[in-house]
Amino acid sequence: MDEQLQPAPPGVVASAAEWLSTVLAPAAGAPTGFAAAARLLHPARDADGHPVSWAHAADVTGHPLHPDSTWDDVAGTVHTRRTTHDDWPGGPPELGELGDTGWDALLNHLIRYSGSATRCLLALDEGLTWILGGGNDFYGDPFHVEAPQDPAFPAALFNSAPRLHAASREHLLLAAPLTTLPNLGRAWRYEDQRWYERHSPSLLWPLDRSWLVATDVDYDYTFLAGPRLLLDAVLADQRLEAQPQRTTPTA
Repeated sequence: MDEQLQPAPPGVVASAAEWLSTVLAPAAGAPTGFAAAARLLHPARDADGHPVSWAHAADVTGHPLHPDSTWDDVAGTVHTRRTTHDDWPGGPPELGELGDTGWDALLNHLIRYSGSATRCLLALDEGLTWILGGGNDFYGDPFHVEAPQDPAFPAALFNSAPRLHAASREHLLLAAPLTTLPNLGRAWRYEDQRWYERHSPSLLWPLDRSWLVATDVDYDYTFLAGPRLLLDAVLADQRLEAQPQRTTPTA
């Protein structure tokens, strides 16, 4: 764990909760109170497991991609009482995670706009398995039993971090400079193998609240809201599949 990752000062919790309650839109909409906003679509997977865009999937399925399309719309998913069918031969986007390539691209833009030393607050849904550790299956395989994984953070950090209620969820609230974020995650082990699994926070914003990144654990897209200069750069980046979204600037 990066030592620059620290518990957020307890005094910021009430203010942060109040601010988030005003900018986080209900019903999965883009955050409000900013000059511009975008929805960053999490990559889907083709039949060989390679990441692909929603636009590519739409070309394959013949279902159009709109600014408010769900993955089910693009994949042509039909749910019945017993089965689920869709027209996409690959896998769906990952819920709650933008993926390494997209996360790195987004962080590059945030650092370029705000500066690498900018301190941020990050909220992590404390119910996420990668944070808590444990679990007795391996990537959803019910036939493979593995020793419980270690938690992401030392007990001292986990226990001392203040809790933040936002977006109907309970979060750990931590503070760190932007340069720490590429290293967020935890170590995994499988038999004799060890590797580091990276993750992104549920909510991320700088102390000046000039922008906000929001990713719900149940959504296959990430919202970014902030100044138009930042959003224009993100929307032009081919590493990200970003769609402009309607937002209501602060009066």
